[in-house]
Amino acid sequence: MASQALYRRWRSQRFEDVVGQEHVATTLRNALRDGHLSHAYLFAGPRGTGKTSTARILAKAINCEVEEPAARPCNHCRICQAITDGSQLDLIEIDAASNRGIDEMRELREKIGFRPADARYKVYIIDEVHMLTKEAFNALLKTLEEPPPHAVFVLATTEPERVPETVRSRCQRFDFRRIPAAAIVQHLAEILSHEGGQAAPEALAAISRRSTGSMRDAISLLDQLLSYGDAVITLERVAGVLGLVDAQVIGRLVDAMVGHDAAAGLELINRIVAEGVDLGQLVDQVVGYLREVLYTQVTGSAEALELSQEAAASVTRQAHALTPAFTLAALREFLEARSALREQLPGAPQLPIELAFLRSVMPGETAGDGKAQEAVAATARAPGQGAPGNSPERLEAATAERRKSLALAARAEQVSPAAAEAGGLASAALPGAPVGLPGTDLVRLAQQNWERFLAMAGKRCGVQVQAGLRAVRALEIAGSALVLQWPPAHKFSRDVVNRSENRHLVEEVWEEVLGQRVEVKCVVVGEMAARAAGPADDEDFLRGARDLGAEVRRLDRAD
Repeated sequence: MASQALYRRWRSQRFEDVVGQEHVATTLRNALRDGHLSHAYLFAGPRGTGKTSTARILAKAINCEVEEPAARPCNHCRICQAITDGSQLDLIEIDAASNRGIDEMRELREKIGFRPADARYKVYIIDEVHMLTKEAFNALLKTLEEPPPHAVFVLATTEPERVPETVRSRCQRFDFRRIPAAAIVQHLAEILSHEGGQAAPEALAAISRRSTGSMRDAISLLDQLLSYGDAVITLERVAGVLGLVDAQVIGRLVDAMVGHDAAAGLELINRIVAEGVDLGQLVDQVVGYLREVLYTQVTGSAEALELSQEAAASVTRQAHALTPAFTLAALREFLEARSALREQLPGAPQLPIELAFLRSVMPGETAGDGKAQEAVAATARAPGQGAPGNSPERLEAATAERRKSLALAARAEQVSPAAAEAGGLASAALPGAPVGLPGTDLVRLAQQNWERFLAMAGKRCGVQVQAGLRAVRALEIAGSALVLQWPPAHKFSRDVVNRSENRHLVEEVWEEVLGQRVEVKCVVVGEMAARAAGPADDEDFLRGARDLGAEVRRLDRAD
């Protein structure tokens, strides 16, 4: 007989056992103690955080045979034991991912009228309820509106926004949070102490980071590691099972970025790939490391990152050596590479990673040279701020210097100086809302709702399309169309978004965000120039030339 999986043996059986969700457990326990039972609950949160386990505990508590409400569930009476071993007929668990149609909900409505066979209440747990069809939701809604007194519903979902508001409004909602890393490490250590195993603290920390707040994933991974039969689970064993790259190797790759050493970085990437490391995992680790660098740059300290003393020192050194603008640009490149890995090229699957690295470190049009980075810093310091006693002459000089910086950065980002002046360099050179080229109020509305649009696009279109949209540098109106513009270095991102099925989804998201139907066009910066060229562009060009110190003369040509 096959042994029971570790995560099933260690499934929470009491409210006190639920890790990281004390706010949910306490509220439910108090409600049951005071007799405030609801007929429908909505448990929402990431996978592996205890939603279904808590629903089963709730089913025990409301049916437990112990008289004292505060002592429920007892886990000793026949009802509690039947629910624990899965033999209780009055607990009905439905997987909405595979039973999502109206026929299943009609069958539920037909059977729900019958009284419980053994317990006080029939408890229906519908997992992944957001997968139900519209018709099935309508059928379920009728039951939720007029439920029989002996029925209790627990709807569990990882995507509560996909559950109709009419259904959500008839449920008591509880939001489950990602479980903190420290709580996962502590619980894994407790499991090991009972299972007779041992693990190095850094190994448990690595398991916790990989599980991203999911206790179920963490316990499953621990179960896999225990099967190797090692006396002590080491960090090396965890890295081997997960396909992780040594953090020091990732640090050397970032050191190559610091030194703009393209050859050393490419050599290191290819050495890592030759060892058979999962490419997606490699990019995830680089992104995670750069995020730690950026956090240190912004906050000035790496203390909150739970790093070892050696790792914290390395991250702090690199944070001082790089600018936040550089780190943001590198993060954007590797995030895009993560999506591009899904379409690997035969013979060179690591190409997206190599391109992301090269765009981050090579000067010129690939990633923006040092002068463009200096322009970013110059623009971030608005004239007249932080400098007491600024005279009009100094302010004028600072303004002129800012315009030069704008024009310089605009050249690096391949947009016009006028567009940089109008949209702000922070929009053109850093992640955030793209530059709004001269157009209508629709462009300004799109800029203001850019982050909301990206969030909705990620849920509706997927992370690959969302990553491609993050590379957009400018917005423009062409006739009745909203034009999204990418720099030439991000042509791949443009092509991903421009696929027919993706573009139609993007248009639907824009319609919801802007409140009106819009046509979306996806172009590379410069493709609209020939169409849009005119006197206004000439004036922008001349103004930018004057800002850079050029002397402009008009030559009269004889006919």
